[in-house]
Amino acid sequence: MKIIFIGGVKFSHEILSFMLKNDCNISAAFTYSDSKKSFFSDFKNFDNLSKKFQFKNVKVNNINDPENVELIKEINPDIILVMGWSQLLKREIISIPKFGVIGSHPTELPKYRGRAPIPWSILKGLKFSALTYFFIEEGIDDGDILDQRYFEIGNEDDASSIYDKVTELGKEMILSNLKKIEKNIFIRKKQNSDEFIENWPKRTPEDGKINWTKSAKEIHTLIRASTYPYPGAYTYYKNLKLIIWKASYSEKNHYESGKILDINEKFVKIGCRNGYVILEDVSLNEKSLSINQIFNKNDLGKIIS
Repeated sequence: MKIIFIGGVKFSHEILSFMLKNDCNISAAFTYSDSKKSFFSDFKNFDNLSKKFQFKNVKVNNINDPENVELIKEINPDIILVMGWSQLLKREIISIPKFGVIGSHPTELPKYRGRAPIPWSILKGLKFSALTYFFIEEGIDDGDILDQRYFEIGNEDDASSIYDKVTELGKEMILSNLKKIEKNIFIRKKQNSDEFIENWPKRTPEDGKINWTKSAKEIHTLIRASTYPYPGAYTYYKNLKLIIWKASYSEKNHYESGKILDINEKFVKIGCRNGYVILEDVSLNEKSLSINQIFNKNDLGKIIS
């Protein structure tokens, strides 16, 4: 079975690598051109994989450009897999492969559709979600479901741990579903539009700006949702951008918002509306530094914004 793979982020790379190690027949892989790197915090191309496994590695600005459509027609794949890709495919591509185009979405379709599903799942306080493989049509995440498997979102889970859960689920699901497709014994399940809840919008780095007047839990949730492989929640201190990758919190007592309450070698404690947030892993102006390289006892009582 001839497969074309489309993707351009860390998740894509992990799934493609797993498939290649399991002898899947990848006729070509399409990925973002290097000029797109700044658009994706988890950008990862397939250069190392193409050198090792010797497949056609095509870098594109837009998958729907005529030269890409023509190349896909020439290859005439049995199936196209789209794993970690933001551009919608046009009908001209969707109609090419014998078995259709399979996409992935780390939500419980059809309940939640749209962009930034992992951060939004945390921000919305979901207790569980799912990785869904579905048949791509011209709409947004609305094609028939091929497979859907659930995972928990614990109170301590963050974007990084959920990303890892989704990646491992993706590996578990891909080979068994490809075998079903190759044998033509797969089942397509229509999405029930009555179950749709909302369409999530795109998130930008600016959405990670911390408002210290919010509750400790809200701030902690934003930090969890914004951490690796995403740009991180941030604040400003001494006119420098302080990115917070990991934190904990307490809802005891009330403190002045943004006030530095305590500092030691391992953490700094910041007041907020109904408690405080403990910053445990930070970087300053995109440089990874320890807490005591950024803060000292003279900073006690100062305000970060």
